[in-house]
Amino acid sequence: MKRFVCVIMVLAIAVLACGCTTPAPSSQAATEAAAVPDLIGNWAGTMKGLIEEKGYTDYPDEAMTMRVTEQRGRIFSGEIVFSNQTATHVVKAFAGAINPDGRTFSIVEHGGGSSTGTLLSPGELELVYIERTVPFTIAIDTLKKS
Repeated sequence: MKRFVCVIMVLAIAVLACGCTTPAPSSQAATEAAAVPDLIGNWAGTMKGLIEEKGYTDYPDEAMTMRVTEQRGRIFSGEIVFSNQTATHVVKAFAGAINPDGRTFSIVEHGGGSSTGTLLSPGELELVYIERTVPFTIAIDTLKKS
């Protein structure tokens, strides 16, 4: 009888140990990808940066608008427009990809330059622009959807 009780206790401990060591089932929310934000529209705002040999700048009298004209899932494209009070002086085509988190993304511009971005809210984003040419440039652009 002692042997029978010992065997039952060992089996009970083994069953409990197996149950305690298996991973907990992951929640459905954790396994699903984040929702893809809709970026189509015009995003306008301010720029602050540094240009090699020129120094820090807040790009006075400059305006930046990112026009997202097409989006298919996590891939999007459009143009970035730089203008001052008198005229548009630079228009650059770009394409971007939203990361699986649904909040961060990357952009590459025609002719050079790239940005990493963060969607701060459904109506506001921030870009960190990098251009590796001479002179190099780095800027932080804060844009709101209009």
